[in-house]
Amino acid sequence: MTKIDEGIKENYLAFSTKVSDSIVGNIGEFKGNEKLVESYARIAAINALKLDIVEPHFPEGAAHFFYEAHNDSLISHVNASFGSWRPALQALRSFMENTLSAIYYLDHPVEYMKWNVGDFRMSPKEMRQYLSEHPKLGKLAKDINLKATLDSEYGTLSKAVHGSNSMFRMTSADGKTNIANPSLEELGKWSARERSTVDVCITSLVGVLSEHLEGAKRQNLRAALGIAIQSKSRAALKKHNGVSIHAP
Repeated sequence: MTKIDEGIKENYLAFSTKVSDSIVGNIGEFKGNEKLVESYARIAAINALKLDIVEPHFPEGAAHFFYEAHNDSLISHVNASFGSWRPALQALRSFMENTLSAIYYLDHPVEYMKWNVGDFRMSPKEMRQYLSEHPKLGKLAKDINLKATLDSEYGTLSKAVHGSNSMFRMTSADGKTNIANPSLEELGKWSARERSTVDVCITSLVGVLSEHLEGAKRQNLRAALGIAIQSKSRAALKKHNGVSIHAP
């Protein structure tokens, strides 16, 4: 085992204490905030979809992509709860990628087997194109401008992932490190991105799975999904896929 200088160890312990205290303090500042409560409700809706539809009806490989997407949504929420905005947005992009992958590999079990041994890969751009042309989405995709929405949201989140836009940087202008910043303004920006990302992804998934949710089926699940799916998407799902999601 590598020998570490005692001074470094002491600095590490001091750093860990300082970071932990800072995170706890930041969580306290945001505790009970309506945007975080709303976010938690969206995650609960994602979990309900996972338990009621994905677990019993998806093949194991495709299901695990959605399990990971659900976990990504929770990671994003936790990072936002103490003001670590860039990791929170990075997790949102991963949520989108894993949700789209779950849909694709639900439809393509052979490609999943190839992916599982390293012989197949689809880029995020190809995934978004595939979803926008999905035969079960058809008119819904046109109604909500699905391709443009997916591309726009993914592009915005990618700027956070790569730090290619100054608005997503965590460091200060003078280069000082900054792990978290409990800013209500930044919370509002993150909340808008989460709302839009969850809306477009869950609307797409519900459209693909409409046979499990149409008519009077899964009333409790459809009620839970109201917080995750926005009004325009709810109207499109009802019009084109026969799925009624009521406003929360």
